[in-house]
Amino acid sequence: MLNSIGATAFLLLMLMDPFGNLPVFVSLLGRRSDAEYRWIIIRESLFALIVMGGALLLGNLVLQLLHLTGERLSLAGGLILFIIGIRMVFSTFGDAAGEPEKEPYIVPLAVPLICGPGLIAIIVTLPEKSVESLTALLLAWLVQLGILLCGKKVAIVLGDKFLQALESLMGLLLTGISVGMILDSINAIYGIGGA
Repeated sequence: MLNSIGATAFLLLMLMDPFGNLPVFVSLLGRRSDAEYRWIIIRESLFALIVMGGALLLGNLVLQLLHLTGERLSLAGGLILFIIGIRMVFSTFGDAAGEPEKEPYIVPLAVPLICGPGLIAIIVTLPEKSVESLTALLLAWLVQLGILLCGKKVAIVLGDKFLQALESLMGLLLTGISVGMILDSINAIYGIGGA
């Protein structure tokens, strides 16, 4: 059970991509005071948690209403993860610079940076109302919250080059997971390949 929770939490954490988001958050909020920075991070993370919780609790209902199967959504999620992973591997942070005119509110920090479409697709395929799924989600969320709260200090200590390398590594792991999801989904839908 602990292994399952840890593996799920790690996957969700990779999709939240706190290290990849750090340069964006720091560039958008870097000029704000430490108190404002912390408040915005906590607020946006809570908004993202609400969206993730809704996806976990209502995901199967939405699937039924749209006449989608878990396997097909998992295949779509795998494709999205693959694209996200590839983008993480080859990402640059130069496009994130710039101070917004207004304080960011839900978009783009909570959605889609913390809680993007790939994360939602994976959450919907998790066992609904499962204690393991909820625990993994909360664990991943707490870790990403801690990383983002320490964002200014972490970015200074690690430097942009290390953050870029870390995000590329996370992207490589994510592409491997996504390929496995795609193959498993194709096997489940069409009965192709081994068990």
